[in-house]
Amino acid sequence: MPESIPAKPRVAVIGLGSMGFGMAISLRRAGFDVTGCDVTAEAVARFVADGGSGAPTPADAARAADIVVSVVVNAAQTETILFGQDGVAETLADGAVFVSSATMDPDVARRLAKKLEAGGRHYLDAPISGGAQRAAQGELTILASGKCRRLCQGKGPRWMRWRPNSMSSAMPPARGPRSR
Repeated sequence: MPESIPAKPRVAVIGLGSMGFGMAISLRRAGFDVTGCDVTAEAVARFVADGGSGAPTPADAARAADIVVSVVVNAAQTETILFGQDGVAETLADGAVFVSSATMDPDVARRLAKKLEAGGRHYLDAPISGGAQRAAQGELTILASGKCRRLCQGKGPRWMRWRPNSMSSAMPPARGPRSR
């Protein structure tokens, strides 16, 4: 990981639906300082009731985060979280990492990455699978790009099992990775 990211980074999870909420509570259970943010106050209140911290906007969530994980549906929502009013790009520190788990066209992901990275931050396109239950258990599968391997100091295969405190090999891919 970049030098600016501590061994136990502060994480913001934006999008506290079934997958994002599960990911956020899994990270919190693993001892991470996690701030949650969602468009609905009820989702944030649910996360706070479970012991997490809440933020009213993506910018507020990203203010003290080393890593921001965006668990939303599509490119339009991701772009709003990044560059819209109260977006993450307003407050995300230099060297911090933005992880996008949305489904989007690779060209759009490249455009968003280029724009965010121009400001000294990192963008990781990391689609996820595994469902809400596996998210809550901290067992999501991510498709890790070459950039992820660089940010993780070259450790790990293209497909990785994501756990809140480590990355370990998962089964080989059934199909090839999305080209970037």
